[in-house]
Amino acid sequence: MGSLNLTTAIYLFFTYAAGLIFLIGVILRIYHYATTPQPVKIPLTPAPLTKGGALVRILGEVFFFKSLFKSNKPTWFFGYIFHISFFLLIFMHFLRHFIYSNPLPWWYNIFVDIGIVCGILMVLSLFFLFLRRVVVERVKFISLFQDYVILILLMLIGLAGLSLNYVLSPAALTTVDNHLDPYMNGLVSFQFTNIPSNPLFLIHYSLVLLLIAYIPFSKIMHFIGIFFSPTRIMTDNPEEERYYRPEAKDLSI
Repeated sequence: MGSLNLTTAIYLFFTYAAGLIFLIGVILRIYHYATTPQPVKIPLTPAPLTKGGALVRILGEVFFFKSLFKSNKPTWFFGYIFHISFFLLIFMHFLRHFIYSNPLPWWYNIFVDIGIVCGILMVLSLFFLFLRRVVVERVKFISLFQDYVILILLMLIGLAGLSLNYVLSPAALTTVDNHLDPYMNGLVSFQFTNIPSNPLFLIHYSLVLLLIAYIPFSKIMHFIGIFFSPTRIMTDNPEEERYYRPEAKDLSI
């Protein structure tokens, strides 16, 4: 580990702080979900009669957004495009730091092109979802400040990431990559190196850290909360099996 500049020291602190906030925050939210009393059966009917059927129902929501598809197909389309693009981008960002060959394998450039397309689709789909909250009166009525904040933050992350490919010269982008790999690997091994100093990269990275720290306090937690949703996970068998939760006895009706 060589001498670290002030910028790197600051970002090391904020990186670990964001990771710690995310980890502790998610654990506390899961604990809250798991311990919230559910005194009565409230499955959203028609509901499955078995736990296996309830699991299939949850997986249908997780992977295909089935209820959203039935209720609003334009929102489903843009929401689905966003989620697919977002998770592909996360996957490719992680993949980049597990490829150590030099030069990079021939197929990596294909992933780069796919990542750029995903970035563009992500920003466009987010813009539609933001516009929907502004234009559609019934959606605007139920929208909170945090609903706009998370959409704007995600759009800014996408635009900042795209700018690295469209604004920086190939030489400047290569310089960022050459410094980024050792920095990211050093976060895991604690063999720290200086962070890339390019302003566009630092903006993109700062926004990502802000998102990571904000997730436990935002509606993004629905990616875990859906597995604790009583309307989704409960079976519709109150006549066949008595439902009783001792921890919720004081709330029973």
